[in-house]
Amino acid sequence: MTRRSAARTPTTATDPVAEFLDVSRSLVGIAVYSVNAAPVDITVTQYRLVAVLGAQGPLTIGEVAELLGVAQSNASRHCDRLERLELLQRARSQDDGRVVIVELTASGRELIDFVTDVRRREVGSVLGSMPSADRKRLIDAARDFNVAAAAQEDRPWLTAAW
Repeated sequence: MTRRSAARTPTTATDPVAEFLDVSRSLVGIAVYSVNAAPVDITVTQYRLVAVLGAQGPLTIGEVAELLGVAQSNASRHCDRLERLELLQRARSQDDGRVVIVELTASGRELIDFVTDVRRREVGSVLGSMPSADRKRLIDAARDFNVAAAAQEDRPWLTAAW
């Protein structure tokens, strides 16, 4: 099977959205690669749950489901798998025994560190291959894009947990 690159060599620079979508394909490719490189066999969605717990701290199953945009039963199944892998643990709430709290284990935090290190290495490799002036312009433009994205209102992707 022939492998295709996530990044395409631009043919024209007339469509800034198309150019930026090409950049996003490369970044998504790095993100998927970094999860697939993990020392445990998990899906991107399962990693997303681990990353959410790493960023948010302990959450209820209901909160996990809401942040991931899935049904509670689906979130619970993902937690089952991740608990078997010892990446997270669940416990009943001391305040309300009906509520289940989910939190990362030390192994879950190590997984986040591993995946982040792979991403940093891969992004660093791409940035390192660029001339310094181009790299600076890219970083400035990325910062401006993030500011503009954060200023958007009522966009569902603004609150998407990752």
